[in-house]
Amino acid sequence: MGLSIITGILVDFIENEPQGYQAYEVIFENINAILVKNNVAPYQEPKVMETSPLQFGGFPYSFLHHLRRFAAHTWENEDNENWKPTVFSVEDEPSADAILEDHYSYMSSHLLTHSDVEGFYIPVALPEVLFDNDEFPVPGAMIGSSYDLLSELKSLTTHLGIEIDEDNKLTNVDELNTIISNEGDFWIEILVCVTLIDAAKFSIENKTAILFN
Repeated sequence: MGLSIITGILVDFIENEPQGYQAYEVIFENINAILVKNNVAPYQEPKVMETSPLQFGGFPYSFLHHLRRFAAHTWENEDNENWKPTVFSVEDEPSADAILEDHYSYMSSHLLTHSDVEGFYIPVALPEVLFDNDEFPVPGAMIGSSYDLLSELKSLTTHLGIEIDEDNKLTNVDELNTIISNEGDFWIEILVCVTLIDAAKFSIENKTAILFN
């Protein structure tokens, strides 16, 4: 069992799981209550779309930590124009990386400040990552913005060799698929990054929340 990333969840549940639909309606009501509490206008998760919901799934939860570690090292060296990433040792545990731990402590990144196994990114500009409370619980406790997530991911693309156009569409998919299938340098980071870029792009274009599950 691995991490599933879904966006357009209500549409899927209306059609296939009515009980799940009712449960998620309550969650989205709680999300909106938290938005209002933080002076952010509520949003409406679509119940009808012209396109099918988007779902990715199957990679281990730990893969997120590989991308997060890469992000932390990239941001740590953002003022060093000569910096180039080097492949991490397979013996190193990504989540125990000291630089990543520092960046976790800032609690400012939407990529880093999020549950590994559940939770939401919503297609709303947020002042910061928002947290639930006892009155309005939300799975994963932390609510991120699809806009901020996409912006952070785009800051990593150059160093990962990911090419995207002005519409945030991947332009070197075949090359990236070859690296992933051959388990080349940073293949895990590339896999997770392009998956999240696609999810964030879909979320923003269709005004749907991203769900980690």
